[in-house]
Amino acid sequence: MDPDHRRFFFAFSIGFYYLVDKIEESIRPRYMETVEESMNDTVYVLSSLIEQELLKHPNLPFQSNINHVLGDSFEKAKGKAFEAKIYSHTKRKIDLEFYVTNANGIVAYDSSGKRTGEDYSRYNDVFLTLKGKYGVRSSKLGKNDTESAIFIAAPIYFKGRIAGVLTLIKPKASILPFIDFAKEKFYRISLLVAVFISLVFCVAVYFIFSPIRKLSGYVSALRSKKRPSLPKIGVPEIRELGEQMDQLVREIAGKEYVENYVQVLTHEIKSPLSSILASVELLSEDPNRLQPLLQNIQLESKRMQTVIEKLLELSALENVSSLEIQTGLRSEEILTEVVNSFSAESDRKKIKLSVSGQDISLDGNRFFLTTAFRNLLQNALDFSYVNTQIGIQTGISENGEWFLEIQNEGPNIPDYALARIFERFYSLPRPDTGRKSSGLGLAFVQEVAELHSGKIEIYNWAGGVISKFSIPIRS
Repeated sequence: MDPDHRRFFFAFSIGFYYLVDKIEESIRPRYMETVEESMNDTVYVLSSLIEQELLKHPNLPFQSNINHVLGDSFEKAKGKAFEAKIYSHTKRKIDLEFYVTNANGIVAYDSSGKRTGEDYSRYNDVFLTLKGKYGVRSSKLGKNDTESAIFIAAPIYFKGRIAGVLTLIKPKASILPFIDFAKEKFYRISLLVAVFISLVFCVAVYFIFSPIRKLSGYVSALRSKKRPSLPKIGVPEIRELGEQMDQLVREIAGKEYVENYVQVLTHEIKSPLSSILASVELLSEDPNRLQPLLQNIQLESKRMQTVIEKLLELSALENVSSLEIQTGLRSEEILTEVVNSFSAESDRKKIKLSVSGQDISLDGNRFFLTTAFRNLLQNALDFSYVNTQIGIQTGISENGEWFLEIQNEGPNIPDYALARIFERFYSLPRPDTGRKSSGLGLAFVQEVAELHSGKIEIYNWAGGVISKFSIPIRS
């Protein structure tokens, strides 16, 4: 993951953590709100029961009516044994408590028996309810208790006036297991969501940025003067961008290519053309020199023809970004064809062509491979001494590549020329004639090797020069 992706992922992680933290903080208040809402309903139902009892027995003391309606029922409920499985929490006893105050806020009845007779008129649950407002508070169960509880109150009406206040009590300790369970479940879900989002992010990064990386690699290859083919890109928008870039680059490269070749062709033809013109002028002045001047014109014309043919051959190859690959090419068949085509020239120069090696099945472009091998063998013949031998060997190297090695006996390549032998139009004089070639043959061989993901190496040995052409064997 590159720095930009890491920064984005880090920012997302901080944002996700902040969201989780805020949601986790809201779990407790939401549970408390739910409990408060249900307690509010319950306390009003209970206060209504007391009101009905007061109407039935108006002459009985206030405390007697409360005890008759709720006191006995609560005591009986507390004594019941039960086991209620509420999600992950098992409940075995009733934890609700209540107390009832009179119109002055004095506790007339308390289910726990601890608060009876105390003045609760200043506590919010009683104070607000007596004033006709919603009475609620959250505080400790008692003066000497450490446990907190929720206190929800409802008015008790008798003959249209508030005769007292009923407060229902719910210890917070009974709510905490549900809150803790909710938090634990929320954290598990958040973790799964985080993992899922991370996987989605990684997949998205791969599918979105992979085409961009391919496109970037393609542009880098173009800048390195390579000829890559436009990679396959699945995202339509990025693919269209790549196609437009490819077209633009090729148009620019095409203009530069034409300009360079026009300059090169002009430079290379200028010399033989000048020689032809000079021969024509001399011929008009001195007809007695007809034969040598005609030979010179013929020689320079062939030289121009060779340069043009080689340039066309090389330009066609350099405009190819990918080859039409043919499978199952027999190396022995191609080499036999190449060697046989030079039999007359080798006999004329009294040079023996010795071929050895095994027949290998190759995948490649037959035409370009054949032409490259012709150029290598022609180069070896041009720089071989008379009455010598050219060794042609094929095989498979240690790294699994098929190679063609041509070893000739002749002059070594000078040190200053070793680094330039693959340059276009760079050539050395032939040992027998002293003339130079077009200087395009080895440049062509190098292009063919690169298009086959191979390489060409030329180096000296004690008795001459070795040319080694190698390409990988496709599986």
